[in-house]
Amino acid sequence: MMIIKILTGKVEYISSQFIYVNFENTDGINIGDTLIISENEKMIPKLIVQTKSSRSCATFPIKEKLKKGDEVFAIIINQIDTNLILAEEKKNEIAVIESEEVKPITKSSYGKFNTSKDNIYGRFSATGYSNLSNENSNENYQKWRYSLSFNADKINNSKFSFSNYITFRYRADEWNYTTSHIGDAVKIYDLALTYELIEKTNFILGRKINPKTANIGAVDGLQFETNFNKYSLGAIIGSRPNFNDYGYNINLFQMGGYVSWDDSIGVGAMQNTFSIFQQMNHGSTDRRFFYLQHTNNIVSNVYLFLSSEVDLFKKENNKNSNDFRLTSFYTSLRYSPVRWLSANASYDARKNVIYYETFKNYADQLIESALRQGFRLRLNLRPINYVFVSLYSGYRFRDSDIRPSRNFGGSITHSRIPYLRLSANLNFIGLNTSYLDGNIIGLRLTKDLFDGLVNTTLGYRKVNYTFISTDSKLLQDIFQMDLSLRVNKSLSFSLSFEGTYEDKSSYSNIYTSFSWRF
Repeated sequence: MMIIKILTGKVEYISSQFIYVNFENTDGINIGDTLIISENEKMIPKLIVQTKSSRSCATFPIKEKLKKGDEVFAIIINQIDTNLILAEEKKNEIAVIESEEVKPITKSSYGKFNTSKDNIYGRFSATGYSNLSNENSNENYQKWRYSLSFNADKINNSKFSFSNYITFRYRADEWNYTTSHIGDAVKIYDLALTYELIEKTNFILGRKINPKTANIGAVDGLQFETNFNKYSLGAIIGSRPNFNDYGYNINLFQMGGYVSWDDSIGVGAMQNTFSIFQQMNHGSTDRRFFYLQHTNNIVSNVYLFLSSEVDLFKKENNKNSNDFRLTSFYTSLRYSPVRWLSANASYDARKNVIYYETFKNYADQLIESALRQGFRLRLNLRPINYVFVSLYSGYRFRDSDIRPSRNFGGSITHSRIPYLRLSANLNFIGLNTSYLDGNIIGLRLTKDLFDGLVNTTLGYRKVNYTFISTDSKLLQDIFQMDLSLRVNKSLSFSLSFEGTYEDKSSYSNIYTSFSWRF
């Protein structure tokens, strides 16, 4: 399964070496990735990520420099292990990433309804984000973000269920702008009504991401699914959200369908999914493609995942034609012969996804883009109780790269150090890219207090980069402190600090969060 996530960031600070971009979080952004901007309906690559923290990236400009306050996007395509999803589903809550947010989704999102007495539930959170810099007072500001997720299963014992997830965020010193551009501040990621016609047959109306077609993102419209024997059939008709503001846009029409089937061989299980979609923009074809996914654990202790997208439409020099273009291929293999050992390997090959109408002024350049390929290996060990060791390596390249990008590293964790009763994690990352050689070494200590009601974390990372083109260095000391308080099962608070210190510059982030589950 594939999830498309769009992270929106903003240029916050420009130094002699880097352009710093702040995000709500940087999960999924990798060193060497390209950040883009939207300009005159074109997606233009602007920045290359050189280093990152949990909520910011230091980048090199590709062309002319950007200005402070410019909006930047990171487009991330995540492969989701459906076997892990099913495992988490047993806990009655999973996380599905969709367009810059992490949203809790319950079983009702899959057409399976909660049969417990508490069929109305949700979560409200408020988060504050403060940015501080010693370079310029204009870099100091405060952001707020509020989110609400709400679910009602089988309302009043009927066949109707409702789900909603909405956020509101703004910068404190830009309140006048926020009130006059409310669409930029309010984001609706889920707003849907589900009707169970008969058992295992559902209609969904509204905005919803479908796990079986997660590669297309959220759908605004009508979805249908029915299940019989080993098969699931589904159909979707509606539109796509706007790229820039995630608003409703009926002109971005899309329709398609999917079929999936489960089977077994011996004691192993197998699942296959096939889907095909046509996406439009003002009545003209934007993209036509099909998606294949296969999972199995036929071989004992081995889990295999495969997925692929193939584009079926091409528009070049204003001429439409049918095409067969392999856009992406991904496979991962996990092997765990014993409880204390597991190994993972993956291969990812990807070309640019082209929306011929939406980005028509840039489409020809996208067609010519080189194939990007990547390999990843990871080995996890538990040699003794409470000790975990992880080793990994990655390799990614394109024909246009000066040299391939390599990363390697590892970590060792002791989850219960005697007498001190704390957890310690020591980690190392080595990097070799087209732009730099370097490494990051870090240490993180975590301790629970008062029977787990309070959790504290102290962390330190040392960044040491050498840039190939100039032989200049980047040395950073990054300190992190976290404190979280769990009042009860429903109510929690947290406070976090992250400070980054260079030779003459420093900038810090302070986060506060309140969360209430009901």
